[in-house]
Amino acid sequence: MRKRDILLLVLIGLLGFESCKCTRDKVPLDEIDLEIEVRRFDRDLFAIRNDSLENEIAMIRASYEGFLDLFSEGIIGIGNPDAPDYPDYLLSFLTDNMVQDTYHEVQQIFANIEWLNSQLTNAFKRYSYYLPEKQVPKVYGFISGFNNSIVIADSTLAVGFDRYLGRDCEFYPMLGIPKYLQYNMHPQKIPSDMVRAWLFSEYQFNDSIDNLVNNMIYEGSLMYATKKLLHNEPDSLIFGFTPEQMKWCRNNESHMWAYLVEHKMLFTTDNFVINQFVSGAPFTKGFPPESPGKAAVWLGYRIVTRFMDRNKDYTLDMLMNEKDYQSILSRARYNP
Repeated sequence: MRKRDILLLVLIGLLGFESCKCTRDKVPLDEIDLEIEVRRFDRDLFAIRNDSLENEIAMIRASYEGFLDLFSEGIIGIGNPDAPDYPDYLLSFLTDNMVQDTYHEVQQIFANIEWLNSQLTNAFKRYSYYLPEKQVPKVYGFISGFNNSIVIADSTLAVGFDRYLGRDCEFYPMLGIPKYLQYNMHPQKIPSDMVRAWLFSEYQFNDSIDNLVNNMIYEGSLMYATKKLLHNEPDSLIFGFTPEQMKWCRNNESHMWAYLVEHKMLFTTDNFVINQFVSGAPFTKGFPPESPGKAAVWLGYRIVTRFMDRNKDYTLDMLMNEKDYQSILSRARYNP
């Protein structure tokens, strides 16, 4: 499987416009005592007073239980807070003109995030219901100078608000971010990015055979679980496809599958080829330009959905802990 660092950067997403098919939620949300509140590390950090920098650094470090260290060393790269010159480096970051402009933009767009707290609360209530052995993370919001979208480490899940300012944000073209990624960088994409990222961190690729179809099914399982936890979110929003790309996938499911079968690609172990089909891109190489990047992940999701529909006794917990993805393919009897 592809190598992953402790810091997970999630650079997927765009707002979809097709209507979702709302279904009855079987999870007793009102009976689950859990609440997610995204703590505003961004606000607390930028509220530090220059005249008492060292004291306030110590206070915010204690308040955020290790996140300041992660933020400083792993996200913005200014070193450990114990270093003698750390206050100077932090002050340089906080007073940088572009960072200041970004901070003010974030405070306008994310002035109120009750909608995000509500969505994450319900998603993680379902998470604790379906996957009761798993921990629920502490959730923070930060600004990194556009370095990271989603960061995961230990029991922490954090979102970089400056990576979700809207697909028309003037900063993104200036930074050279590709158009297909800019289209994904808007507030409504945050919940699915965060949920998918947390699932990814908790459930690593689990099969001894690292080939394309197993990667498709693994990624498809993550997307299936993401949709299960976010319940009524539209597919286009969860997958990060435009409405046109979503329609293309639905109209060309059998053609995509036939292409992979006929070109004998399903069982390739070539990481370069695997990445072409399951990693982000303007479109999926080998498929027409109308296709979305990661179109093969959508096929994986369709395989997993077919499997779960045919095996009603199979729980989400069993799916996420499955070690034999080939068994899922066989038992799905997938034939689009």
